[in-house]
Amino acid sequence: MNLTIAEILDACLKTGDEAAWLAFVARFQPLIAGSIFRVTRRYGSLSPALVDDLIQETYLRLCKDDCHALRAFEARHEEAILGYLKVIATSVALDYFRARSTQKRREEVENNGTLPDVGVPSTTIEQSALLRELDQRLAASETVRDRTIFWLYYRQGYTAKDIAAIPSLGLTQKGVESCIYRLTQLLRLAVNRGSNFPTGRSPQNTLGVVE
Repeated sequence: MNLTIAEILDACLKTGDEAAWLAFVARFQPLIAGSIFRVTRRYGSLSPALVDDLIQETYLRLCKDDCHALRAFEARHEEAILGYLKVIATSVALDYFRARSTQKRREEVENNGTLPDVGVPSTTIEQSALLRELDQRLAASETVRDRTIFWLYYRQGYTAKDIAAIPSLGLTQKGVESCIYRLTQLLRLAVNRGSNFPTGRSPQNTLGVVE
């Protein structure tokens, strides 16, 4: 018998039996795997073993502390859980690559005393410098919540509807849209004033969606 999304979640949280979780995996694993694969591909890693590991890490995060992440979820509509799970899976994958990058930099500093030139194309370096500048500018005046919303939307491709499904953000879809618009206008104004963005580049030509 086919269960609705709400029925699957309810069974997992109330009974926690194997059949309920098998239904959960059957329904949501393609979504979770797809979200993780998009991140690993962006970082140039196409290892199936890594994708599998990150899928398992996503389930561990969902089940941690008596399934706190799932119990905290408040469904505003039937499909809201889909956006919520996409965000969690993406967060797990991004955390992995951030930790790996931090460890690599630490090892390079310990071994060489400085970061070596690894032959990164100048356009990539330029774009990375701009994104850091944008984030620093946001960090100077905005909350962690609003910065998270901005980058989920522009870097990870989540819709305002997906982002609004995250309970900890505490915003409706309209609230998310308003936040994104405000921050976009703030950065555009900074660029138009020539506020020290590197080599003359701007959010318009780096974050293609900021128009």
